Amino acid sequence: MTEWLIFAGYLVIASTAWSLDGTARGTAEDARLKAFVDQDRHSAVVEPDAMERLGPLALGSLSGRDHWEVKQGAVARLVAEGLLHRTSPDEPGQQRWVARGTLPEDADEFERELWAAATPLRVPDPAFSSAHDEGVYLWNLHAPNAHHLLDEAKARLIGEGYARGPFEPVPGGRRLRGRWSTAATAAAVPVVAVLVLDHAWIRAVLALIIGMATLGQAVPGGPVMPRWLPTTTGKGEKVLRMARERFADLDPATRPDTQAYDPRQVRMAVALFGSTVLERIDDKILTDWAPEPVFVEGPGE
Repeated sequence: MTEWLIFAGYLVIASTAWSLDGTARGTAEDARLKAFVDQDRHSAVVEPDAMERLGPLALGSLSGRDHWEVKQGAVARLVAEGLLHRTSPDEPGQQRWVARGTLPEDADEFERELWAAATPLRVPDPAFSSAHDEGVYLWNLHAPNAHHLLDEAKARLIGEGYARGPFEPVPGGRRLRGRWSTAATAAAVPVVAVLVLDHAWIRAVLALIIGMATLGQAVPGGPVMPRWLPTTTGKGEKVLRMARERFADLDPATRPDTQAYDPRQVRMAVALFGSTVLERIDDKILTDWAPEPVFVEGPGE
């Protein structure tokens, strides 16, 4: 019985040492990550024309906007310009949207593709009813493809130092010496000796294995559990902060309800402040963005 108590006690000591050393190493890694990020922010330098050069697509990517929000910004701009209309504005339920008019000269390629995708069909498809011959459902607006645009914007941001790739570890990470594991390793020697003298061979071998494993935790050097750097660099955070300060009047949280958005600034507003801007352009955009749920009754219902 005594041998079991000695073995169990050493197991508790070893596991506690591993936990304490793991916590200490994690704290050190967190501190190293914070120091790196603080230094990166402190040394960040942004060119005065960076916001205009990057534009709403890249700034939206830095803000964490996905490909749907990229489309929402372009859709909102077309609606604000009066070039995209709900086919039945006063009717409830999902409605198609149709493109009309002439695009402004400053419309980019993405907005042009989006506008073309919502233009009336020139040759009606006989497989559809006449109600489906014009316009497009926003939730079914597959063209243009915003994924490659975001990929290009992210590659550009990484190349210019505004962003990093995902899962990039803090450089130069080395594991610290495990002080508690060192003490637990030393304690393995008398534990194994006592178990051998008591002819508790199996427990002695297990204690020896645990001691060797504890020694591995005590040894400094080697890889550590990495801390990933944020995907936005200090330079990226700075340009976002500058953009939000410069375009603070576009924030729907502080902008007066009676103040309309300039159509040319709508995409920037969505990029910096999110899809809530769409409600200020036309509250039906978000309503029509997701398809209505279809409930299918199963047998016996």
